[in-house]
Amino acid sequence: MAILARQKNDSVMLLAVLLLVGGAFGVSMASPDAIPWALAAIPVVGIMAYWIARWDVMILTWLWVFSYGVLDWDELKIEIPGFFTMNPPRLIFVGAVVAYLFYFLRRGVVRFDRKLFWILLALVLYLGWNAHVSGWISQVSEFSAAPYYRYLGAILFPFIMLWLVYNIVRDENQAAWPFVLISIFGWYALYTGYLQFANIKGIPWANSLIWPDFIVEAHHAIDAERARGPFRGAGMQSTFLVVLFYMNLFSIRRIRGLYRAAMGLQLVLIPPAIFFAQMRAGYVAFLLCGVVWFLWAERRRAGRLKLAVAVMVVAIGAMFFWSNLTSTDRSIGGVAQEGPIRAREILAAQAFEIVRSHPLTGVGFGHFIDYQVQMPHDPQSLAGLRLVMVVQHNVFLTMASEAGLIGLVGLLAVFIAVFAESVSLYRKIPPTATGWLSREFVVAFWIIMLNYVICGMFRDMLWEIPSCVLLWSMAGLVVGYNRLLEPHPIDVANGPQVRP
Repeated sequence: MAILARQKNDSVMLLAVLLLVGGAFGVSMASPDAIPWALAAIPVVGIMAYWIARWDVMILTWLWVFSYGVLDWDELKIEIPGFFTMNPPRLIFVGAVVAYLFYFLRRGVVRFDRKLFWILLALVLYLGWNAHVSGWISQVSEFSAAPYYRYLGAILFPFIMLWLVYNIVRDENQAAWPFVLISIFGWYALYTGYLQFANIKGIPWANSLIWPDFIVEAHHAIDAERARGPFRGAGMQSTFLVVLFYMNLFSIRRIRGLYRAAMGLQLVLIPPAIFFAQMRAGYVAFLLCGVVWFLWAERRRAGRLKLAVAVMVVAIGAMFFWSNLTSTDRSIGGVAQEGPIRAREILAAQAFEIVRSHPLTGVGFGHFIDYQVQMPHDPQSLAGLRLVMVVQHNVFLTMASEAGLIGLVGLLAVFIAVFAESVSLYRKIPPTATGWLSREFVVAFWIIMLNYVICGMFRDMLWEIPSCVLLWSMAGLVVGYNRLLEPHPIDVANGPQVRP
């Protein structure tokens, strides 16, 4: 048996080498300028593939998630005639899928055994058909890539990764990967955010300390007047930092040593960084996620007491800084800026108008902007604002207007099915479990989902690919553990925590 297993692994490795060399050859033929990079990629990717084959391929999922925070920029795009534009996150995704396929060849088990996956498949196929019929390119030049960019980045790739992660979950220690790696990446997000805030406050040399340089160039991103970290917009930074805070609250109880103290420092640095991003949705999400954490992640009596103390602190702070809160200046904490609020009201009314005229299939996935620019605008609100404000600012209204009621029902069904899986997992885990797989792990996922939904009420999250890939990758982990606990549950740690 050992000889047969070794022969099988050798065949898989040989196939991997052949595909790697063939891919490098294909890239070289398509773009001669890329020959040095293609040749250099052979040993690098080969070593990585060998390492992953002997260790845990799931790490590629989280590398893919984090790549959207650093590598998703125009300078790194690869234009392929007659095909979709490629960039490092998409290339990492392709590499991750290949690695997963090799893993499945070795293990020989691939499952498609949850109702959730049939819902995902139906939504992916429907949105793909919808975008194909209406066109993969928008008529508005600034948003020409909207249909395929959002379909690939926010729908197809994250849902595929959800299914892949689900199939590869096998033990409790894998739950530690996203928490530890997200905390490590969080230092970079905080570093860039604090330096951008310093630059905004009049320290011009602060941006010179940020690498890569193109992150600080305003024409490559929106919200240049806010601290947006390594992302394209401040909304992505705010969404990530809220997630980072509560994932750290979960992780800090399960690690020991120097990094525990470092994580405590990170927890202190996160709330000011959320303020630097100046996103009102971020403030709301941070507070409401705290309610969920105190009620379900803490012990019942202690959690209620901490929640009462937190509410008192927030109330006292609001009274003390009431003039700042009621100001229209976001840089001092003001939430009374009326222009964006009025613009969102008009965008919502326009979405309802589109739904009335195109109720079932909408105007085409990614084509809201094509119809919106032809609608009459209120000169007191939308006129004079940045072009980005003509994009719908509610993810559910976006789906209803672009993909109709069919698309909206499909998206809601995905959220409901994933939440049902998480509730099922929560009930299966004993309250005494204290390891990485515990009830607090499920609560941390609820917070990720709640944060996404709250922000999605004020922004179209289908534009924020980092938020999508993080949410659905974590969903794959949750659904996978729900499967592992039935009918032969894995061991769940009840003793002292160990370092991952």
